[in-house]
Amino acid sequence: MGRVNFGRYNNDFKGLVSNLTLDQDTLIEWEIYPLDIDGAVNRDINGNLDQPTRSPGDPQSYEAPTFYTGKLSIPEGIPDLPQDTYINFPGWTKGQIWINGFNLGRYWPARGPQMTLFVPRNILVSSMPNNVTVLELEHSPCSTQACEIEFVDKPNINATTQHESYAPQLFVRDIQLNYL
Repeated sequence: MGRVNFGRYNNDFKGLVSNLTLDQDTLIEWEIYPLDIDGAVNRDINGNLDQPTRSPGDPQSYEAPTFYTGKLSIPEGIPDLPQDTYINFPGWTKGQIWINGFNLGRYWPARGPQMTLFVPRNILVSSMPNNVTVLELEHSPCSTQACEIEFVDKPNINATTQHESYAPQLFVRDIQLNYL
C-alpha cells in the first residue's frame, strides 16, 4: 500500500487515475465523501457510541465496512500487568484497530506477512476498561463464528490466508475480546 518514490517506477499513482466504469458504462456525477474515523473512535472512548447503523433491508450483514467496539478489562493488583501483547484477528479480513484512541495500524492477514499486531503496554490501562474499536472493511467472522479478536503473548508474522472481496457499506457492531 506504499508508494515507490525513486527510480524508473516513480510514477506509482494511487486511487482513481482514469474514468470510473460499471460494466461498459462510464459513471458520471457521483460523489466522494469522507468517513469520520476520528469521530467514530472518539465517540466510543467517551462512551457515547450511537446505536448500530445498518443498511436498509439487510440488518444482519457482516460483509460491509463496519465499526466494531468492545472493552478489555485488565485485572488490578496483579504484578507486571499490563504487558506488551499482540492482537490476532481470527476470521477477520482487512481493516484498522484503535485502543484507547491510539491507532495501532492496519491488519490484512490475507496479504501478511504479519497476522498479529503489536500492542505496547503503555496504551493499555488496568484502572478502567480499555476501549477497542475495529474498522473491518470487507468481511468479519461474526456471521459464521464468534465475533472476537484475541490478545496473545506471541506474534505470528509469517503466514497468509485466503482472501475474498465484498461490496462496501458501513455498520457499527460490538465484538467480544479475549485475552489469551
